[in-house]
Amino acid sequence: MTSTNGTAAARPPLLLLCSAQFMLVLDFAIVNVALGAMQRDLGFTASGLQWVVGAYALFYGGFLLLGGRAGDVFGRKRMFVAGLGIFTLASLVGGIATEPWLLILARAVQGLSAAAVSPAVLAMIAGGFPEGPERVKAMGIFGAVSSAGFTGGVVAGGLLTEYLTWRAVMLVNVPVGIVLVALAARRLTADHRATRSSKLDLPGAILVTSAMCALTYGLTMASDRGWDSTPVLSSLIGGAVLLLAFLVVQTKVSEPLVPLSIFRNRALSSGNGIAFLSGGVMSVSTFFITMYMQQVLGYSALKASMGFFPQAFVVFMASLPVVKLTHKLGARTVLIIGGVLLALGSGLLAQVTADSSYALGVLPGGVLIGLGVTVMMISTAIAGTSGVSGPQMGLASGLFNSSRQLGVGLCLALGVAVAGVVHGTVAKIPVSGFQNAFWFTTAISAAIVVVSVLGLRRTAVASAAHAAPAAGGEKKAPVAATGATAAAK
Repeated sequence: MTSTNGTAAARPPLLLLCSAQFMLVLDFAIVNVALGAMQRDLGFTASGLQWVVGAYALFYGGFLLLGGRAGDVFGRKRMFVAGLGIFTLASLVGGIATEPWLLILARAVQGLSAAAVSPAVLAMIAGGFPEGPERVKAMGIFGAVSSAGFTGGVVAGGLLTEYLTWRAVMLVNVPVGIVLVALAARRLTADHRATRSSKLDLPGAILVTSAMCALTYGLTMASDRGWDSTPVLSSLIGGAVLLLAFLVVQTKVSEPLVPLSIFRNRALSSGNGIAFLSGGVMSVSTFFITMYMQQVLGYSALKASMGFFPQAFVVFMASLPVVKLTHKLGARTVLIIGGVLLALGSGLLAQVTADSSYALGVLPGGVLIGLGVTVMMISTAIAGTSGVSGPQMGLASGLFNSSRQLGVGLCLALGVAVAGVVHGTVAKIPVSGFQNAFWFTTAISAAIVVVSVLGLRRTAVASAAHAAPAAGGEKKAPVAATGATAAAK
């Protein structure tokens, strides 16, 4: 953490923070495999079932920016402990739910509380370690835990649903959450908090939260109802209008929720763009690999979830080497490597046919994507928080998570459309549809390479220019430029 004057304070308990992040990411992925069991047990309709995932995504994506800024204003420890406590309670309610509406409500509250916890975790880690080797290592561990949670959630969901019950995927959070809340209350020290005169930009908060909710809703419904349906079009257009209004308001208020000057940090802007794209590759590839194993290979939900075990194992084994590589080569170089890995993996998966086997058709590409996702989770977290001062660390964390979440929603909706999936069902995806979806992720992966090369290279040039006067002792380099140099190395 950093104190209000920017000096280093006690290091935050990294294991505690990463454990909370692991639980949040795991929860997002673990539920997908249990959807069928939830539908049979609670009597969900086909349209209602999607909101077990959609409600979480809506409230998580909608409130991330507000949650991140609230941590800056009211204190990150406070947001972390309160959010994690609510998340744990919502998990308990969801685990004992006997009606569809109650499970959906619990998932919505989970998403809302996660929107407070996740930016606080990233902000405390990024703000608690000085830029350089210490932060690279800490952020590397954070990214590794996030990627392990996502891939591990698919495996854990299948195991818990098969051998226990779908309720276990919700209830598993309860004992873990109780322990984490108790430890956080004792171990986390008082962190940075805005001055008493600081206040939350309520007009901006209302506008951006409404915009994010509208956009998330439209993207969630697009794959089910189609892009030309009235609810989808209304939500997307309304979200865009609200977002534009939000940007206008930010130029008028004295203490904006999102100071637009933060985007002058090109490392941060590029990191957010890459987070958007890599979130899309992750969501589209996971969805279509799962569907391919179930529909073409004829795997059960459990066997399909176990098909991700090699990918999860690779993520676990590669995390520490990726952290070391990022420290040695810099985030920019490693991001380029990650984009290439994602492109190669997606390109291999695009070769699947109706006769492909798991070993030859799915495994090689899946492993490469697992490696690429590990790189993305670690290096984008470093780039997305580079050069940000303590008072804005929560905001930067919220922006980073929002970018990834929007990438997940938009790219998945586009991927479903590219694959030619019939609205309202995921049944009988043609083999050509799988191929098209994986070619789509190949194109996104190529875009990651382009943004990494162009965006971060330009940042490095700008940083050098700003840093030059400081060498003569007359002028110090801006904080943003200093961080950008590290990210663009």
